[in-house]
Amino acid sequence: MPDANPPDQESLHFMTRLSNGSVSPPRADSRALRYDLLLPHKEKFSATNAGAVASVVTDLVRASQTYDRFRVIGTPVDAPFDDIEFCPLPVRRRWLHGGNIGFAEAYLNMLRGQAAPDLVEVHGRCQVAAHIKAKRPDLRVALYLHNDPRDMKGGNTVAARATLLAKLSAIICVSDYIKDCFLDGLEKHGALASKVHTARNGVDRTLAKPTKKTPTILFVGRMVAEKGVLELAEAASRILPQHPEWRICLVGAKGFEVTGKSSYEQRVATALEPLGPQAQMTGFLPLADVRTLQEQAAIIACPSLWQEPLGKTGLEALAAGSALLTTRRGGIPEIAEGRAHIVDEPDADTEIAEGRAHIVDEPDADTLAGSLRQLITDDTYRHQLQQTAWNDYPFTATKMAADAATARMTALSDVSDS
Repeated sequence: MPDANPPDQESLHFMTRLSNGSVSPPRADSRALRYDLLLPHKEKFSATNAGAVASVVTDLVRASQTYDRFRVIGTPVDAPFDDIEFCPLPVRRRWLHGGNIGFAEAYLNMLRGQAAPDLVEVHGRCQVAAHIKAKRPDLRVALYLHNDPRDMKGGNTVAARATLLAKLSAIICVSDYIKDCFLDGLEKHGALASKVHTARNGVDRTLAKPTKKTPTILFVGRMVAEKGVLELAEAASRILPQHPEWRICLVGAKGFEVTGKSSYEQRVATALEPLGPQAQMTGFLPLADVRTLQEQAAIIACPSLWQEPLGKTGLEALAAGSALLTTRRGGIPEIAEGRAHIVDEPDADTEIAEGRAHIVDEPDADTLAGSLRQLITDDTYRHQLQQTAWNDYPFTATKMAADAATARMTALSDVSDS
């Protein structure tokens, strides 16, 4: 006889996590807490085109060791991740409110007639978090920052961030760098500052032991100027002709749904032309194919020129036991220091003392070429970096999820927010 009261979608997703052993059963004296995780309205919660934020949110839920229940809310997609509860939510009256406020209004409208979650966790949008809290002061709202809030609407002034800190239950940051960005101009050691937490991005290792590496330099990410792809391509074109056994592989494009090469990608392709078959640009690849390339590549390059909050590609390189070539940008040193080859910015005082008038603000092709030459020709150094990456890897998704859970519990235990 069929069950007269079949479990709802939320219960089904929870029971799946329970049966997979990813969570422990609740204690008799406790209840599962309910969290709504709101994505940025342009983010796609799908395996085929998940952006950086959706990818982190997916890992947060999958790696959670608690028996709490998560509902991810975002723009409708054709094939959302099927192991996590997802609520598709179109932006409401975009023509009137704009994207951020329109999404916040759609969420508030959806909540009418529903039991409120224990915590509303807004990912990546200061304006959305502030609007929801202003309209529903009874809700506990946390802001999960994946980028510098000083570049965002609702967070780009000290006054705006001070209001967020006073009104919201918690601010969770993907790196200490982003935490410092949020607290820029604010009291860093007061009672309110204790509401700002770091849940450093993490990636679980997929290998039981390191694999044999191939003489490949790998880049994975968006083909945009701030990622330093052109400088990497120019550097490789200078070095690899002397090392025909090596090749460079660039995986990615300007965006998931962009057809054809952008002008920047064309410049990268032109820079690689002298390498012939030693160079490859693949565009976006399925995740399983990317993982295989990462596990096999001897060197993985993350030559970011912008202040990187804490990208996953560097973490994935270390998790694969590859030698990571990266730059001292944003939150990158938090994972790379002592584990990777970091391209430092030229020191201004040193350059002036040596009589060099040209002071570079960012690593260029010459600097990267020197780093590539060292990593390719010095086998001992490269193998040492690979071994260190493998033996010293504390940046798991489980640790990230545990830190986020601690921040949430702190938010829920604080009865002073208004």
